[in-house]
Amino acid sequence: MRVLVCGATGCVGSAVANALRARGHQVVAGARAHADGPHTMHVDYMVPVEPSAWAQRLTAQRIEAIVNCVGILIPARGQSFERVHALGPIELFRAAAAAGVMRVLQVSALGVNHDAQSLATPYLHSKLRADDALAALPVDAAVLRPSLVYGPRSQSARLFATLASLPVISLPGWGGQPVQPVHVFELAEAMVRLIERPEAVKGTYEIAGPAVLSYREMLAAYRRAQGLGDAVWLPLPMALMKLGALAAEALPQKVFSRDTLRMLERGSVTAVNALPSLLARAPSTLAHGLAVTRPEPMLDLRVRISPAVAWAVRGALAFMWIYTALISALLPTQSGVLHLLARCGFEGRVGVAVLIASCSMNLALGTLTLVRPSPWLYAVQCGAVLGYGLTAAFNMPELTLDHCAPLVKNVPVLMAVMLLWLAHPARLSTPRARPSAERDGATLPTMVSWR
Repeated sequence: MRVLVCGATGCVGSAVANALRARGHQVVAGARAHADGPHTMHVDYMVPVEPSAWAQRLTAQRIEAIVNCVGILIPARGQSFERVHALGPIELFRAAAAAGVMRVLQVSALGVNHDAQSLATPYLHSKLRADDALAALPVDAAVLRPSLVYGPRSQSARLFATLASLPVISLPGWGGQPVQPVHVFELAEAMVRLIERPEAVKGTYEIAGPAVLSYREMLAAYRRAQGLGDAVWLPLPMALMKLGALAAEALPQKVFSRDTLRMLERGSVTAVNALPSLLARAPSTLAHGLAVTRPEPMLDLRVRISPAVAWAVRGALAFMWIYTALISALLPTQSGVLHLLARCGFEGRVGVAVLIASCSMNLALGTLTLVRPSPWLYAVQCGAVLGYGLTAAFNMPELTLDHCAPLVKNVPVLMAVMLLWLAHPARLSTPRARPSAERDGATLPTMVSWR
């Protein structure tokens, strides 16, 4: 079959194109960067095209089926949801009906429906308009509404992998938003099966992975797949997350916005998952999928340190904390610590109390650095270095300007703590129980991958 794949350079489009070729179909790759040719077609939904003109192009290319994978999460310059998701695809769908195209597949999004929240979200509303227009046409058509899609070229997956790799991971609320990630290879396999189905495929198919996870569990899976140790989880109020999303919309990125945050908050879970029946098997779990195609973070923060070097750096940090505690406690006058505390506003009994608290904390930090390092320990150390340094710099600027730079030396100390934090190994303990579909991932067949 000769199939036009619109959006063939994107995450879903490239996977579908490769899957079709692997099954012996002829693919016409449609994209903005392509010119019309034997196996390519220029597709730019931002430029209005009359359905009659589209129909002529489809007939000239002998197109038998169309797969529309074009989609944007955030409109870039010169783009709009109205044209990219609604008007452009509708023009193509009408042309497909006029040209006698046998089958049309439309990749929509999970959560698209006629409720008030969907209609108030520009991304979902624009997808809904195209879905409804396609369903009303006299053509055998299927609308696929996938949950979060991960795998090669997925921008959202790259964002999740990056967030999961950070030493401190911010969560919207408590991170309990339900998600059901699906691998792009299995989404593509399902679409090829629909293209090849001899009977009619008309209808809407919700597509997702086998297990419902919380947002936090999903990020933890991304973190494990990158071989990273435990992280510090930081729940944030949704109001603060929305403010961050508003600021992110001004940055050169394509995935984090108020719309995408609203969709995450709403959840991305199927009512009836059509993927198992389309694949005729259980879909792969997130852990399995991430093992097949490793996460690709935007920034690679992985650090590998040999055990000997790690022990040496930890020993140096432990010595610094313990030495500071002992010299301050045993020689408070000679070490000058009481004078420094007085300069910072801590005198008399208050100064002694602060000295005892500081020495106790430093001694604990040094001891734990040797015997029980953890992400939380390194986080506290970073906070202590920053707190001590900024307090001293504010009250005693001469320590920053001194040619020996006693405070400036906190910068390499802070970086040493950060390196140990990033290199902290993953625990080898057995993970806590998962939903049955997630636990049984090892028994699932290896997903088909097309390169």
